[in-house]
Amino acid sequence: MKPDDYNPIAREAFGRSLIDVGVTIFKSIILLFTVVPLAAILEIVFRDQKELSSVFHILDSLSGSTQLLIIGLLITGFCAGHWFRKEGLRHLHELEEQS
Repeated sequence: MKPDDYNPIAREAFGRSLIDVGVTIFKSIILLFTVVPLAAILEIVFRDQKELSSVFHILDSLSGSTQLLIIGLLITGFCAGHWFRKEGLRHLHELEEQS
């Protein structure tokens, strides 16, 4: 059954759930950008070491394929979040036009 065949209440719920999924993906990516660097910095601070490291030094120690994989996953997450949000808004907009 296609979402266009749903009744108006189910279609509105479907659209809102798509928007929620998209927003959740964006929130998780933003959380990733704030928590992971902070955790890396705290690990450097609390670990006994003689030389100071930075987040950039940690990222530089990753292999090129790992860096590409991380960047690819982030781009895929942004695209998926945008698509889910856009489709949810489209369903709600079409529902408003029908009524």
